Amino acid sequence: MAQQDVFELAKKLFYRYAEPLNLDARYPGCDILRRLTTPDRSVECRLTFQRDDGTMQVSRAYRVQFNDDRGPYKGGIRFHPIVDLSETKALAFWMYLKTAVVDIPFGGAKGGVAVDYESLSLAEKERVTKRYALVLRDELGPGKDIPAPDVNTSQREMTWILDAWRMIHGRYERGVVTGKPISMGGSHGRRGATGRGVVITIAEAAKDMNLELPGATAAVQGFGNVGSTVARLLHEAGVRVVGVNDVGGAIVNADGLDIPALLEHVQAGKPLAQFPRGEQIDRDELLVMDVDILVPAALENAITAANAPRVKAHLIAEGANGPVAPDAVDILTGRATRVIPDILCNAGGVTVSYFEWVQNRQEFYWPEQRVNEELRRVMVGAYRDVADLAAREKITLREAAYRIATERVAEAAVRRGVQ
Repeated sequence: MAQQDVFELAKKLFYRYAEPLNLDARYPGCDILRRLTTPDRSVECRLTFQRDDGTMQVSRAYRVQFNDDRGPYKGGIRFHPIVDLSETKALAFWMYLKTAVVDIPFGGAKGGVAVDYESLSLAEKERVTKRYALVLRDELGPGKDIPAPDVNTSQREMTWILDAWRMIHGRYERGVVTGKPISMGGSHGRRGATGRGVVITIAEAAKDMNLELPGATAAVQGFGNVGSTVARLLHEAGVRVVGVNDVGGAIVNADGLDIPALLEHVQAGKPLAQFPRGEQIDRDELLVMDVDILVPAALENAITAANAPRVKAHLIAEGANGPVAPDAVDILTGRATRVIPDILCNAGGVTVSYFEWVQNRQEFYWPEQRVNEELRRVMVGAYRDVADLAAREKITLREAAYRIATERVAEAAVRRGVQ
């Protein structure tokens, strides 16, 4: 069977949740639904770079600027072999909804290069990254489109883009990217912000469910920046993190994994699956473990119609973008599984990116305590708005989040005029 277009699936879900809002009737003649589901601009281009052996490699590069009705485009850059235009459109689509649901003044964008980035040397990685910035030199800027880290990108790549942009345009604009090192104008608290935001929403949802976090059990899929931060903060909150995985394997311990020791193990360059105080299991089995909390924090479509009936967690917190496929949403809803949707749950990263951008524009920098306090204020406020609407209308958190985001963007679009 042919693989379904991820962007078409994203739009289908959007239309479903937007239908009760009656936007076309409320804003006659504006074709508002089509406007909100059509990217402002989709850039697909050839990216050629030189390998260390002198040969040239050609890859496809993308940047989708989906919607800027509420502010400049904002979104990450991922370097991965499966990056394509449809996925990039879907991620940019979700990003503008995400910035709206937490009510920060950004739109949504996403970018990437279809390349086996991990196989490249350090010099080749720098060439790819700076070439991407060069190719898109007229598309990026602190008041236009502000990239950030995503899959296989980090502070290092953001610094390379900042440097390339400075060389191209002849001036410093630290706000051209976010997710930078502190020494280059980055914000305290940015690196762990997405994971911290996930745990803040988990704590709020647990209150609504009368679930005591100390003693609760959790499994975390993915042990990158987001997953490892979630595991650490849950462990500090007294949650027994009984299973984690990464691309190389999965480990479990019914008594709870020693997360600080596991972090030291992984940071020393040792495979996660070889951690001595855990039992290895199949990677995919982690998603169906009998736990209170499941955090899918890897790539999209981790939970599908095929495995959703076996998911036992009472609370799912979407640490990744789109980890619950549209065909699994109804299955989980029918089983009364509480799902904190990605456009709310993992918005901590873009929220602190906004704080970084604000600090760059002022050239005045905040201590980490203030960053974390402001993050908590935004995430708790957004969660409560979503949860209150869900309870009032007897709908899921996902539908409530989509309604709030859609309402905000639709109003901005109409107030700006029809052109």
